[in-house]
Amino acid sequence: MSYEKQTWNKYDDLKTEEENIANGAVVTDNRMNHIEEGIYSHTIDISNPHKVTAAQVGLDKVINVKQASKVEFDSHTSNNSNPHKVTAAQIGLDKVDNIQQAAKTDFDSHVNNKANPHAVTASQVGAYTKTESDSKLTDLSNKVIANKGGLASGTDLDNVIDIGTYRIGGLTGGTDIINVPSERSGTTIYAYLTVSGTTTSVVQELIVYDSKTVSQIYSRSRSGSTPTLSPWSKTVMADDSGKVTVKALEITNTLKRKEVSKSFPFGYGIQATAERVGEFITLTISGNNSAGAIPSGKLMDETIPVGYRPRGNYSLNVACSNQAFAAFLITYDGKITYVGNTVAINGNFRATISYITGNDFPAS
Repeated sequence: MSYEKQTWNKYDDLKTEEENIANGAVVTDNRMNHIEEGIYSHTIDISNPHKVTAAQVGLDKVINVKQASKVEFDSHTSNNSNPHKVTAAQIGLDKVDNIQQAAKTDFDSHVNNKANPHAVTASQVGAYTKTESDSKLTDLSNKVIANKGGLASGTDLDNVIDIGTYRIGGLTGGTDIINVPSERSGTTIYAYLTVSGTTTSVVQELIVYDSKTVSQIYSRSRSGSTPTLSPWSKTVMADDSGKVTVKALEITNTLKRKEVSKSFPFGYGIQATAERVGEFITLTISGNNSAGAIPSGKLMDETIPVGYRPRGNYSLNVACSNQAFAAFLITYDGKITYVGNTVAINGNFRATISYITGNDFPAS
C-alpha cells in the first residue's frame, strides 16, 4: 500500500485544543498509529519502493546468470551419462591407450588359476623336463652323503656299500652287527658308519662313541676288479691332554730314533761330548785340568747346553789320575759343580754317565 502523507500545522494558541487537533497541530494516537503503519508498510515492501537501479548498487558489473534449484543441481550431479558431451580430445584422453580393464572378479579368477592359463612351456622359462630333473637328482644323490638311518640287528657290514651315513644304536658287535673291528666284538656299540666313494670302490669309516671314553675311529676300503674289503685299521688319536695310549706296538722294521750330539767345554780344560738318541743322553768327559787346580765346591763357569740337560740332578763320579775321590754334580738347569776333593793341576779325568732329558730336541 502507498503511504498517505499527513499535514502538520503550527499550534495556534488562539484556538481550542479540539480546533488544533482538527487542524493537524497536535500529536494524537491516530496520527502516531498512521506513522507506525506507514513505517511497517515500507519495511515489508520488497518491490523496490525507492526504484533503486542496478547501476546504483553495482549490480551492473555482475553477470546475470540464472541459479539452478537444488533439485536441478542434484539431478545434474548424479547424471553420469556425460550431459555436457565432453570429448576425449577436450580432456586429453585421446593421448591415452584405450585398453580394456579387467573386472575384479576376472582378475581374481586369473590369479587363482594354477592351470598355466598362458600355456607357458618349460623351454620358455628354462625349466628342466622330468627326465632331465630325474637325471640330475640321481647324479646329485651319488655325490651327497645321505642319512640312511639306523642299521638293524643282523646286519653284515661287508654288505653295507651304499653311499651314506648309518647309525648303530646299542647293538652287540660280532652277533647283532657282523664284521666289526675285532676289538669291538662282544661289546655294545654306539657308532656312525659313513660309506663314501662308489659301489665298486668304497671307504667305510666307523666312528664309535662313548660318553666315558674318547671316540674311536676305524676304517677300511673296498676295491679291485673283484671288490674285496681290506681289514679294519684303527686311527690312533691323542686325548685333550695330548696323551696317546697304545695297547701293543709291533715293530716290523728298523725303528729309527732321532739322534744328535754336541761337544762343549766342561771347565778347567776338560772337554765333554753329549750324545742324544730320542730322550736318552750319554755324557762323556775327558782331558786334563790344565787351567789349574780345581777346589772342592767349585761352580764351573761352563754349563751343559739346552737340549742335553738332565731331567733331575745327577752325580758324575770321575776316574782321576791324582785324586782318589773326584766327582761333579750336574743339575737340571745345566749347572756343573765340582764336589770331590781338591784336584791339583793336570789331573787326568775320565767319566761317562747316562740319563733322561726333559728338554725339547735341539736343532743340532
